[in-house]
Amino acid sequence: MIPLILHLIVPMFFYTGVSSLLFLNFKLSALTSAALSSILCTPFLYLLYRRDQKERIKPTISKKLYGSLWYILLFGAALCVFGNEIVAITRLDYLSPAYEEAKKAIYTPPVLMQIGAAGILIPIAEEFIFRGLCFAALRDRLSFLKSALISAALFGIYHGNLPQGVYAFIIGIALAWLYEVSHTLLAPILLHISANLLSLLITNTAMGTLLVGRENGTAMAITAILSFLVSIFSAMRIYRKNQLKEDLV
Repeated sequence: MIPLILHLIVPMFFYTGVSSLLFLNFKLSALTSAALSSILCTPFLYLLYRRDQKERIKPTISKKLYGSLWYILLFGAALCVFGNEIVAITRLDYLSPAYEEAKKAIYTPPVLMQIGAAGILIPIAEEFIFRGLCFAALRDRLSFLKSALISAALFGIYHGNLPQGVYAFIIGIALAWLYEVSHTLLAPILLHISANLLSLLITNTAMGTLLVGRENGTAMAITAILSFLVSIFSAMRIYRKNQLKEDLV
C-alpha cells in the first residue's frame, strides 16, 4: 500500500512543489514557473518511470504508434472541443472564481510562451505523473475502469477548480484508455499536447467564439455531439490498429 501511495502522491507534490518554489522565490509567472518545473522534473520523472517499467512484464517505453498518429491527434482535438462544450453548456465557469485566475495565468503570457509551456512542456510532465506513474501503479492492483477513474479524478482535482477539473477528468479517462491500448506513454503525451494546443487556439482566436462563446444551447449541444462522435471514431481506429499490431506480434 505504501508504494502505491508514494506513486500517487509524491510525483505530483514533487512537480507542484518545484513550481511553487520557482513562483515564490524568483517572482516568475505561474505559467513560466510550471514550464521550468516541467523541464527540471521531467528527467527525474522519466527515470522513475523507466525503473517501474523494468519491473513490468509489458514495458511501455516503446515509441511505436503503428499508424495511429493522426487518429491520436484527431482524438485529442475532438476531446478538447467536447470537454469545452460540456463546460460551456453546464456553465461551470460561472461557479468557480478560481477558474478565472487559472485562465489569466495561462492566457496572459505571450502566445509562444503559452504554446511552449501549456501546449508542450506541461503535458509531457503531467503524463509521466498521472499516466506513467499514477495510472500504471493503480493498474497493477486494480481493474482498468477503477484505475482510470481514480487517476482521472486525481488529475481533475490537481487542476484546482471545477471547470478545469471536469474537463481534465474527461480527458484523463481517455488518456488512461489510450495508454492501456497502445502500451506506450508516447500516445497519451501526443493526445494531451493535441488537446492543449487546440484549446490555446480556441482561446486566442475567433474560433473560441464560434465553438464555446455562443449563447445558443442547441448549437453547443450539436457541436458537443459531433465532437463526441469524432472522438469515438478516432478511438475505434486507434483500437483497431493496435489490435492489428497485437495480431502481428
